Amino acid sequence: MEEKKIILVEDDIDHANLIVEVLEEEGIERNVILARDGMDAVDCFQDLSAKWGGHMECRIRLILLDLNLPKIDGMDILRFLRKNPKYRKIPVIILSTSSDKVAIDEAYKNGADDFVTKPLYYEEFVTKLKGLIEHY
Repeated sequence: MEEKKIILVEDDIDHANLIVEVLEEEGIERNVILARDGMDAVDCFQDLSAKWGGHMECRIRLILLDLNLPKIDGMDILRFLRKNPKYRKIPVIILSTSSDKVAIDEAYKNGADDFVTKPLYYEEFVTKLKGLIEHY
């Protein structure tokens, strides 16, 4: 059976590469689908839904979502996911450079399962990502 996918919504190519590198170390990089902006993410979810039908939570393991995205921002993507029954049960982890308490509280209010502030230090970021992957 095909392994579940991880959807990575990240516009910063360096951050995306780092995340994929960590996933590669965990042996699951082949299951990553990258969306480079908010519109690309919505299109991706709708395309996968059309391809797979309902029960998206059976096919998608996790969504890693940046907040600061072009075209449609990450908070709007989070709201879209939580309002739609097809995507509502899929775990969504916010990865953001922001440590603003208002943004963090808003993300949880809108249904984020976790919020990780992207640290400045590579090792810390890798450790946090590995912990998330093991948990979800």
